[in-house]
Amino acid sequence: MGLTKQEIITTAVTLFKEKSFSATSMQEIAEALHVTKAALYYYISSKEEILYEIFHQTMTTAEIRLERLMERNLPTEELLREIIYNQIMAFIDEMANITIFFSETVHLPPEHQKSINDRRKRYQDTIAGVLQKGIENDTFRKIDINPIVYGIVGMCNWLYHWYKLDGRLKPEEIADLYADMIFNGIIKK
Repeated sequence: MGLTKQEIITTAVTLFKEKSFSATSMQEIAEALHVTKAALYYYISSKEEILYEIFHQTMTTAEIRLERLMERNLPTEELLREIIYNQIMAFIDEMANITIFFSETVHLPPEHQKSINDRRKRYQDTIAGVLQKGIENDTFRKIDINPIVYGIVGMCNWLYHWYKLDGRLKPEEIADLYADMIFNGIIKK
């Protein structure tokens, strides 16, 4: 047959983005793949499993990207700027997955929601660590870190609501704008 789990996930992403998770049936996924529903169930157990795989892959990609940045041992200000740029580029690179990630969370079973939320918390804690280091090395003024982390992540993630690839702003310009907004509030003067 030649069908792979990844093909199922990729097809489901397209359908979920187009119609929503709840409005897409397993039959529609099978038809889009030109297989029977029984063949589809050979590879996956449920639509919820597909949704979790989308979340898992999206989160894994974000984690890997952040880890690579952290390994570069950049100066604090530059690292934070790169984190903001990375957040935006992750959105651009995975626009369909990220749209599902933020719009379909309610459909994850509770145990999967907890797993994803724990991973998001670790991701945000890494960014908080960068801010804390910046405070300690006197790059950033003493600030309440969590609202800044939520602001950074929230600004970047909200792109899924409004950003268009053919819009007037390039991703790099948005990253610079967002970084400047953050730095104007936290850089020690």
